[in-house]
Amino acid sequence: MEEVSGNTERRMSRQKNGISQKEVHCPHCGHAQWESRTALSTFCRQCQQYFSLVPKRKSELLSRTRPVRDRFVRCPFCGAGQYVYSAALSSGCIACGRGLNLLSYQVRGRAGERLKTLGDVEFHPHCEYRGPRVEARQVRISGWVDAEVRGSETVQFRKEGDVKGGVVAPDVEVCSQATASSAAIVTCALRIAGHLESDRIVALHSLEMVDGGSLRAGRILTGCIRMVGRASLRGKVEIRPLPQPPVVSLPALEEVARRIVPEEPLFGW
Repeated sequence: MEEVSGNTERRMSRQKNGISQKEVHCPHCGHAQWESRTALSTFCRQCQQYFSLVPKRKSELLSRTRPVRDRFVRCPFCGAGQYVYSAALSSGCIACGRGLNLLSYQVRGRAGERLKTLGDVEFHPHCEYRGPRVEARQVRISGWVDAEVRGSETVQFRKEGDVKGGVVAPDVEVCSQATASSAAIVTCALRIAGHLESDRIVALHSLEMVDGGSLRAGRILTGCIRMVGRASLRGKVEIRPLPQPPVVSLPALEEVARRIVPEEPLFGW
């Protein structure tokens, strides 16, 4: 038995040119070949198929623990896009080199510090924020905000949300049972399931009124309105084809809206 074990070991490993090698078998065709002991993957020299040399359990562990750049962000300074680690708190732009803040913020009580991040910002019920423009990826509002709000992805009114400035985001939503107000809204798609009051609304693509939702606005300009069930809408409404931004971004949204209504300011601040 000892002799058989020794022969097996000699067949499974060898030294070539000073490099320790191991014998591996292709899982596709069964072909045996020699590879470096440190190799993690290879191609079969017979069937040309790729296969991993990492043991299955170890491979699964590596895939679970290895960080992955799976979050897309766009630099607010130069507009360049890149992927970052989902757990990252900061990064640097690959184009202009400026620092990128990836933190998310929870606002409770009274606050006034600058909130500019590629992460998310949530204003909790009964909070009061008075400060400079809020810029984030997703903004969730359930409090009082005396500032302009800009969301690179979405702005969502969840409960009682009052924004004294304007709201700009590709998607804006007023949730069911929410009561919201804003000086002005510029968006691609506006969905209202609760109650919203605003002076001016520009929804480039569509305005959707869900059953039970209500909207009161001084002026509404949109490319399409969809009313479901007992939704209500009050205000001066104009429906016509509107130019769509070539790239869905905050500056592009504002530029298109200003071309559409150049005779009046979009926001009241």
